[in-house]
Amino acid sequence: MNVYHPKVTAGIWLLGMVVISILGSQALTRHWLETGFLALLPVTEQKPEIAKATKQHNESMARNVIWLSGAATSQEAIVRAQQLKQQLQLSGLFNRIVLEFSAQNYRESYQHLFPFRYQLLDSQSKLTLTLNPKELIAQNLEILYSPIGQMQSADLERDPLLLFSRYFNAQNPVKLSVEQGVVILHDEQKYWAVLVTDLQDTTNKLEKLETLLDLAGSAQSQAQAAGGDLMVSGMPLFTAVGSRSANQEISTVGIGSSVGILLLMLLTFRSPRPLLLSFLAIGSGMFSALVLSVLFFGKINIITLVFGASLIGVADDYAVHFFCDSFGSEDWNPRRGLRYILPGLFIGLLTHLLSYAGLGFSPFPGLQEMAFFSAIGLIVAWLTVVMLFPVLLTGFKPEHEPKILKLTSYWQQHWPAWLLKNKRWLSVIVVVFIIGGIWQLTPRDDVRLLQSAPAELIKTADKIKQLFPLSQDNQFFLVSGTGQSDWHHNEQQLLKRLEILKQRQALKYYQGISNYWPNEASQRENFQLLKQTFYESGLLKQYMTDLGFSDTAVRAERKQFLEAENKSIALTEWLKTADETRQQLWLGCDSGHCLSIVSLTGISDLSALKGLQNLQGVSLVDPVSDLSTLFARYRVRASWLLAGAYALVFIGLGLKFGWRNGLTIISVPVAGAMVSLAMMGWFDQLFSLFNLFALLLVLGIGIDDAVFFFMAGDKRASTSLAVTLSALTTLLAFGLLAVSSTEIVHAFGFTIGTGIFTALMCAPLIGFKGCKIYNDK
Repeated sequence: MNVYHPKVTAGIWLLGMVVISILGSQALTRHWLETGFLALLPVTEQKPEIAKATKQHNESMARNVIWLSGAATSQEAIVRAQQLKQQLQLSGLFNRIVLEFSAQNYRESYQHLFPFRYQLLDSQSKLTLTLNPKELIAQNLEILYSPIGQMQSADLERDPLLLFSRYFNAQNPVKLSVEQGVVILHDEQKYWAVLVTDLQDTTNKLEKLETLLDLAGSAQSQAQAAGGDLMVSGMPLFTAVGSRSANQEISTVGIGSSVGILLLMLLTFRSPRPLLLSFLAIGSGMFSALVLSVLFFGKINIITLVFGASLIGVADDYAVHFFCDSFGSEDWNPRRGLRYILPGLFIGLLTHLLSYAGLGFSPFPGLQEMAFFSAIGLIVAWLTVVMLFPVLLTGFKPEHEPKILKLTSYWQQHWPAWLLKNKRWLSVIVVVFIIGGIWQLTPRDDVRLLQSAPAELIKTADKIKQLFPLSQDNQFFLVSGTGQSDWHHNEQQLLKRLEILKQRQALKYYQGISNYWPNEASQRENFQLLKQTFYESGLLKQYMTDLGFSDTAVRAERKQFLEAENKSIALTEWLKTADETRQQLWLGCDSGHCLSIVSLTGISDLSALKGLQNLQGVSLVDPVSDLSTLFARYRVRASWLLAGAYALVFIGLGLKFGWRNGLTIISVPVAGAMVSLAMMGWFDQLFSLFNLFALLLVLGIGIDDAVFFFMAGDKRASTSLAVTLSALTTLLAFGLLAVSSTEIVHAFGFTIGTGIFTALMCAPLIGFKGCKIYNDK
């Protein structure tokens, strides 16, 4: 249809773009950009409850930002923190800003739990009552006669044994210094007032993250100008820095590729028409990829756009081959030119799509997005060239011979001849180089390489973690049970072992719900323990009489105790009194299966914690380690996928061109892949799963170069120009990824860049007629 009815195909293309534009006007009006790097990662392959726990644990961390306002005195730190709080409130970014402890919340929680005071005992009080009840009296007397005794005496009439005061104080086992309701931390140089915030927008929109970064930067500058200091940390800040870096890299790659294409097109064709048509093919491909990706996935990650920007160099290849064919014959016209290059364009498209399909079969949502985005972009760019260019290039025929054509013609004639003439010693060097480089490859599968952060931000986060011991680690325990009773028993067993490890300094702090809420059976045990040790033994009357209580007060206390015998507080009711951090530890019960999280802080011996996994219903969840292990496992699988893709392409080439010719053509991307792996080894580059997926793209681009040279015939000069221009734009695009501050993106760009360059150097050997040129000389 293109050859005989080009206007019809152009009309079909135009109709398709109109439909995509209408879809885009709907899809791109909502929030479609994902900025969090966690969205790039696969869902855990472990049990669904672990996935649920990991999601809840990450979501709580993904909103939290901690601010430490520093000054020479605690009073000055509080004043500056109050000023900072006002500034944060005006920003509208946060739904929770906590500086002062709320006395109202404290009172409400106290009043709600007080009726159950005989059922709620902290672990230390319960142990004391069990071993030596009189020791509790001695401790109470010591407290009452101490400087803080007057504060405790206010509760003495309602809580003579001070048991509920002990329980309530045990709700906050980490003792922090509080002044004027504000938590104050202290190091050798400054006092720090703590301010905790939660982001209002959990979707982490790019503009909100930019606002957060600007707000943090401006607040730090103001604090330092006033002679103080400010430290800020939290996952949103790391996400914001990563998003800003990705945004800058999109501009670098996109602008760099566009400028490179602009210069190459103008220098080669000296006409604006090829340039404009190239950008039409690229623009239609990128726009269609964006719209259809958003429609398919709902959202796409900003890292996908970084890779999408590099697609510019690949999408331009089809247009370049079309234009360069115009130098191949005197009577060239776009319809005849399309008929000649269409087989090569089609094979090139298929191999590219096969390469991206390899990315799509990975378990990583980020790679799946990149594969879909790139495949759609290439298909639409290809269709634009094939369906639209025969009409828009009517009457186009360059009247000059560009200098770069002379250069590429000379290169494709003399470079292969020189290689063949020196093949003996070159072969030895190349083999040694490849074997030596691959021998030095060391896999690194750490998931943290997905996201880079400035050293200063990491240093600040570490310092805050040291000063403020409530910052949770990434690792946590998941506790399960067939019912609340079974779950409670399992968590209690874990907490007892964690207490031992805490004493051995394997971790600083842990937190589980059953630390604070005893189940109904435990509540009955607590009541009976009090009944036996104090209320039936006469010890209560003796204790209260010694403190000066009347017999009436003693009888009233006994009466209140007996009336509370059948009371108990359910977990759902207790959770209403807990803060948000503790509420998030409970994952609920589903079909009788109950789950909770035990959070960990300050882990110094992870191996000791791993030893607790043999406890019933207990699993240690380490998302970073689990995902890194997943990376390693899929790196092995990707190696087989890579080998399978190369074998599949070889079979297709063999069926199309013959097995010997197929072997010759496939040797170009194979050489590119081998040299790329060797370069990674020699230059100590990151080698991971993502490098192997990059080699799939080397396969597509290398086959493209080799097939065009194989089918060039007497048009090797124009083919060499097209292959060179295509390689240069692709190298420029993917090569710019190598300047990324994110190590995995950098490695991806380095792998593709070295692979494409090697394929470009090897491609002219395809179809070259021996050493005829050297013989002529």
